[in-house]
Amino acid sequence: MAEVRLDSRQQELKHQIEMKLEIIQRKFEDFNDHDDIEELENKLGNLAHDLHMSLDPKPKHHRYMIENRGLEPDHPDFYKHIHPVEDLLAYLADDTANDDPEDQTIGSVFHMDVYSRRWGHSDRYTIERTVDGWYFTFMAQKGAGDKKGQPGLMRILDHDSVNYPEALPEYMEWLWDKAYEDGLSPEEVQESLDEIGEWISSCERQSPKGIFRGFK
Repeated sequence: MAEVRLDSRQQELKHQIEMKLEIIQRKFEDFNDHDDIEELENKLGNLAHDLHMSLDPKPKHHRYMIENRGLEPDHPDFYKHIHPVEDLLAYLADDTANDDPEDQTIGSVFHMDVYSRRWGHSDRYTIERTVDGWYFTFMAQKGAGDKKGQPGLMRILDHDSVNYPEALPEYMEWLWDKAYEDGLSPEEVQESLDEIGEWISSCERQSPKGIFRGFK
């Protein structure tokens, strides 16, 4: 854990980056002042790219940051967004700041209880967190899913005609990313899956009766 040593030119680049970042952040906070944000982000990105390329070794970034940007940090457009720039400044203050946490739950098996109006009771789904997403098992049904649980989870729910919230895939992806980014424990992941299972069950219980899918 150490602050990155900068020469005079690098210090000046860092100062300019901090000033432009502060201006952009103020504009984001002011809903009536979003003028020139894209232009400012481009200028900010160019400054951050120059600083990045001047450093040896090169700054480290979280894996999820690189995945979210869809670009390698050496790419000229990588820093044209405030989040990687914030990561860069964090790295300069502490060269271990962007080290990825230990991913504790890859390969861990969880469960999720989901109510079915069709059968009149809750069923327990088995869920494994994988490198690429989730793997779902319910009785004879099995299916892999990406971080959003698609298509595996949705196929099982659809097979039993379970109504589920439209935003379910986004919440499954949020949980997968949160488990990675924060190094969640198995207990923390299970707690979130309990909440998601109850959310699905609530949607299923509150679905109109007698007009959809022939249910009473």
